[in-house]
Amino acid sequence: MLIAGHQVDAAMFSYIARNRDADTCKLLLKDEPGLSFDKSFAVLQIECRRKAKDKIPFLLRHDNFLFPKALSAEQCTHEAVAHFHSSLFSFNDHVLDMTMGLGVDDYYISQCVQEVTAIEIDKDIAAVGSYNFAFLAPNVKVVNADSVQYLNQLDAGKRYDAIFIDPARRGDDGKRVFGFASCQPNVLELLPIIAQHTSRLLIKASPMLDLTQSVRDLGEHLADVWAVSVKNECKELLFKLDFSKPSLAVTQHALNHDGRAWHRFTAGANDVTPASDRARPMAGEYLYEPNASIMKLGCYSAVEHAYGVSQLAQNSHLMASSSPIPDFPGREFMIVDIIPFKGKEIKSISKRYPHLNIATRNFRLSAEALKQRLRVQDGGNTYLFATTLADGEQVLIVCKKAT
Repeated sequence: MLIAGHQVDAAMFSYIARNRDADTCKLLLKDEPGLSFDKSFAVLQIECRRKAKDKIPFLLRHDNFLFPKALSAEQCTHEAVAHFHSSLFSFNDHVLDMTMGLGVDDYYISQCVQEVTAIEIDKDIAAVGSYNFAFLAPNVKVVNADSVQYLNQLDAGKRYDAIFIDPARRGDDGKRVFGFASCQPNVLELLPIIAQHTSRLLIKASPMLDLTQSVRDLGEHLADVWAVSVKNECKELLFKLDFSKPSLAVTQHALNHDGRAWHRFTAGANDVTPASDRARPMAGEYLYEPNASIMKLGCYSAVEHAYGVSQLAQNSHLMASSSPIPDFPGREFMIVDIIPFKGKEIKSISKRYPHLNIATRNFRLSAEALKQRLRVQDGGNTYLFATTLADGEQVLIVCKKAT
């Protein structure tokens, strides 16, 4: 079978399974005449499976799943995130995905909808996608086309229940871009024509995007924005536009997958008033660090109101409470000591706490510079947060993880 210009057969999949732990450089150099398949493509599969084993373990249970290119393994959606995407669709939906890629999102979406039409401009990626979906999800129709041209050529009456798009985040020079206007395709220019063919648009974007500017750019139909993290690393921002009506306010959703389940926090339009009081932490109290998704959204006031905690200062991104909060969306610590950041006070820290996990929040030194200043080593079970309190005092908060 010829797929994207590569000879593929059962012997190739056997070769991949046999050499899954082998040195791929040695495999490429090894003289193996008479192979019935494309050896370089087989070695590519071994390398990609290693890179993606933690991101898409379910799909990789299929021994005959193929990667079109090395970049596909690096850029593919984490399966937990793709599973979350699928939850935003309904059973009767017909969905258009304008940027297929490896198709992880399309696979999970296809399990929840009637049909997915997946557009892919690269002919080799499209060919591999067609091969994969033939056995993974026959209700995914792969189209090798420019998605902008595809959209422009649609009949005026053709409508999808939803359109999904993940614009490419690299320019022609290979450098990352972080604004919608610089991505390919430029989704901002496409909004009028997209609105002609759906009432619902979901845009997947880089977590490095300027959130405030993006909200402004997307305009009055923006209804929801999600910050999506896996193991407290923000993976993406997701925007939902509803063209059927103007949105009175944008609802923010902070999601974090801890490796077992999703943890969610939602901030509504009325959760924006900051708390009037600032906490001054004390030993024996609890210190809270919101998760990466909350930090990306900046919905600290909503967290304060929901959980009865108080920020230490406006820009500290740390919160305190006199009592434990078991379901707090982030990390929880017991405060052991509060040390003023003054010459005399910090001289003995290395003797008392020789190993520290150091983080800085709204502080004049970086974590690495502070470690050098304190003359301590990384590691151990003790944590130190260096921050500035509301009154301007700089302090070192020594903590242990709360149990």
